[in-house]
Amino acid sequence: MTERDANRPVPGVREFETEQYDRALPLLLPLAEQGYAEAQCMVGVIYQLGLGGVLVDPAIALHWYAQSAASGYGVASNNLAGMYLAGVGVPADRQRAQRLYEQARSQGFEHGLAALK
Repeated sequence: MTERDANRPVPGVREFETEQYDRALPLLLPLAEQGYAEAQCMVGVIYQLGLGGVLVDPAIALHWYAQSAASGYGVASNNLAGMYLAGVGVPADRQRAQRLYEQARSQGFEHGLAALK
C-alpha cells in the first residue's frame, strides 16, 4: 500500500473487527494476494478458526500466516508459532515455535513467549 493509501480505510478490516467474517473474507483476500501483511494475517485467522462459515483449514491458515510473518507482521509470527507449538496442521515442533515466538517479539509482538512456559 502506498503512503496515500495509509489514510484510507482498508477494505475488510472493519468487517473483521466487528466479527462480520463472511463479509470480511472476500474483501481481505484480494489484499492478501497483493501482499498486504495485515490482511494476510486476518485471512489466516479466519481459516484457522473457521470463522464466518468458512471450514477450518490449517493448511490455508499456515500459508497466510507464513506470508504475513515473512513481511514482518508480528501477530502472524505469533499465530504461526502457536500452530507449531500445538501441532495444528503441522507436526508439533517446540523449537520452531520458540524461534517464531522470538521472531514475533522482534517484530513488536510481546506476548507470545509465555506460551512456552
